[in-house]
Amino acid sequence: MPVKISISKSAVAAKISGAWDATLPILSEEILNDCNQYCKEDTGTLIASSLAHSKPKEGKLIWQTPYARVQYWKIRTAYTDVNPNASWKWCEVAKNNHLNKWKRQAEVIFKEKL
Repeated sequence: MPVKISISKSAVAAKISGAWDATLPILSEEILNDCNQYCKEDTGTLIASSLAHSKPKEGKLIWQTPYARVQYWKIRTAYTDVNPNASWKWCEVAKNNHLNKWKRQAEVIFKEKL
């Protein structure tokens, strides 16, 4: 007995796109929190700016202060930090420490949303 299988490419693409759209904000929030563990912190304004200005639905993490770039790249900065984990290039440090976790989390969430 012959079996006929029909696959709608547009339906599959829509399902995959929808699963990713549901995964991205959750994953972005996790990555933002992990990055902020290593963010420079004097008064907390830099970290607060990332919580206010980031766009997790778009996968955009933004530290929006006049000095964010200077702090990230260690340009003319020298002060003691209240965050004992603080580092220059805090997103790179977070990536080095958490990338495997992010990959596993993305896979789990994506499969769940699919």
